[in-house]
Amino acid sequence: MIPSNSRSEALKENNIATGSHVPHEPDEPDFAEQRSRLYRGLVNVERAASCTLLVATLALIVLQVVSRYVFNAPFSWTEELARFALLWFTFVSAGFVMARRIHIAVDLLASKLGRTGTVILDTFALTAVVVTAGVMAVNGAQSAVGANRLLAPATSLPMSVVYSAAVTGFMLIFLHAALHIYLNLRHPEVVPDAMENLEREAV
Repeated sequence: MIPSNSRSEALKENNIATGSHVPHEPDEPDFAEQRSRLYRGLVNVERAASCTLLVATLALIVLQVVSRYVFNAPFSWTEELARFALLWFTFVSAGFVMARRIHIAVDLLASKLGRTGTVILDTFALTAVVVTAGVMAVNGAQSAVGANRLLAPATSLPMSVVYSAAVTGFMLIFLHAALHIYLNLRHPEVVPDAMENLEREAV
């Protein structure tokens, strides 16, 4: 018979591994990242890429403002490149947000359901995300291939590079959502409760 204090300490130590707790920090790995080093590496790459693209967007905007209003000699490519960087940032960070399950969610219905109902509802929502992301990724890939010969006016970058942002983002969303569906079926205890989602978004 394990003493109550020892049992509570063991549960406290293992709550990260079971995924049954609300992370105290947004960067705290989730259940899937605890289990797979490869998956954790992918999520870290998404986070690093998102941060890099955000900083690059800010730097390009500052460079445009300084060149225009300080030196009165604006660059022709900074504004366009900043838009492209912002586009890539949007889609890559959407994949990261999906991986950590910290996207904005309406939990009015989930808060009224029990554990089983929450898992079923979450799986249904994720299935809709998988189908939508898959369709968008395929159509986006076709558009990117078709735009390969089109060049951006200021940077002369192929427009396929720009359209590939949507393809990358939807592929990441598809991957993460499919993994969450698998976890819902195999490990329903790791599905966040309605209030847990709200607390994680507020961290």
